[in-house]
Amino acid sequence: MTDVPPRAARPLAARLRQVIALDPGATALTFGDRAYPWSYHAEAIQDLERLLGGPGVRRVGIVLRNRPALLSALIAVLATGREVITLSPFHGDTGLTEDIADLAPQAVIADPEDWSRQGIEDAARAVAALAVETGRDRALAGRDVGWRPDPGTADPSDVAVLMLTSGTTGRPKRVELTYTRLTAAFDASGTKAAMDAEVRLRPETGILWTSLVHISGLYFAVNNVLEGRTTALLERFQVDAWADLVRAHRPRIVGLPPAAMRMVLDAGVPGEVFEGVRAVLSGTAPLDPADAERFEARYGLPILTNYGATEFAGAIAGWHLKLHREWGHAKRGSVGRAHPGIELRIVDPESRTPLPPGETGVLEARGGQLPVDGDGWTRTTDLASLDEDGFLYIHGRADDAVNRGGFTIVPSVIEDALRAHPAVADASAVGLPDPRLGEVPVAAVTLRAPADPAELRAWLGDRLARYQLPTEIKVVDELPRTPSMKISRPGVRALFGRTTS
Repeated sequence: MTDVPPRAARPLAARLRQVIALDPGATALTFGDRAYPWSYHAEAIQDLERLLGGPGVRRVGIVLRNRPALLSALIAVLATGREVITLSPFHGDTGLTEDIADLAPQAVIADPEDWSRQGIEDAARAVAALAVETGRDRALAGRDVGWRPDPGTADPSDVAVLMLTSGTTGRPKRVELTYTRLTAAFDASGTKAAMDAEVRLRPETGILWTSLVHISGLYFAVNNVLEGRTTALLERFQVDAWADLVRAHRPRIVGLPPAAMRMVLDAGVPGEVFEGVRAVLSGTAPLDPADAERFEARYGLPILTNYGATEFAGAIAGWHLKLHREWGHAKRGSVGRAHPGIELRIVDPESRTPLPPGETGVLEARGGQLPVDGDGWTRTTDLASLDEDGFLYIHGRADDAVNRGGFTIVPSVIEDALRAHPAVADASAVGLPDPRLGEVPVAAVTLRAPADPAELRAWLGDRLARYQLPTEIKVVDELPRTPSMKISRPGVRALFGRTTS
């Protein structure tokens, strides 16, 4: 392996390189019917250093499809202490070119199909970004475009990832995740044991299908390498393909956010698929306790929910098996307790006065993985409560609340009531501007059995206050989702002819 710049001595970068070097011939990654050895990542590091030509080229944009070469590119950029700028393959051509133009990476890594998209090469040329294309045998190859970036001078910045948020509540924004904060996030979630322990490869495989452009996918891709675990990569979630990997690898923990969990339940995946699985990790979106109960009853596996956000560099609260055995039944509906090193509090939305246990307010947190506000506490956009035993309950998003003529409506109240209807598979409620009332709620639903909007409205009329009733209910084939399978609220608004709240 070639020499790396001094910044790669950062603990997280150094750990990645140590693991990669342990056994070059052992399997690091599988995709379809092909296995990739740890040397595949080592070669990506070598090729990245050669192509970039020096430590001055630090900011590297990657169009992050869930494919082996792009996952390896992500690892290589972090293993050399550089900055990953996440670029979404799910943007249209115009959105992707605008991202490249606005963010001005010094290099762009993409698959050939993305380089062939309209305007992408021109956008890279306009910011003088080195063009790097993925290869068939080695992850990275140069792309002959006739220009090279200014090598500049080494940048001492600690930024590891310029991360795109999921955009569930509005236009996606960028969040700077530093090496310091990422390391703290891995420490808080338990990877500290691997970071501190003897470097070794583990005889385990982690199944990864969450998009690498989302914090969950990126986090677990890096975590698997830090812990010396093989990654079984899927390009997207498909129940049958996922179940085949679970059968083949028998992981102890599998990840299923709520939407994927409902897909597994609705597909009737047989119980023998989960032989050897000890628990299911769920996050990225609120989990309906009824879905958790249904899954646990069918498969006999505990659901370990967690709570986090892109801005937090991962999860800051959650369940683990020991905690679930002790408290799981008594604290159903909770997203768990704060992770080690994290403090949580609930405050009044206006005065920020801390509230006592059991009262609902805005959640604030502080800890090494969190961005710091003036007083050390980071304000979230979630309405929550903490009970007397320190368990966290999420009651909706403060910034999703609909103000209907002075009455505040939390969309999850409408959504929960709709999901309780036997014909409704899933639901999303949003606010739309109204010239008389300021905002009014509307809802979109998917069905598992026939039902019409009038029937659903009558159902809600028996369960909600009049001011909470949506002015329109639209039945759709599927709800718009982000790459992480969260419901996209901007996408739901677009169903009603609106693109902003």
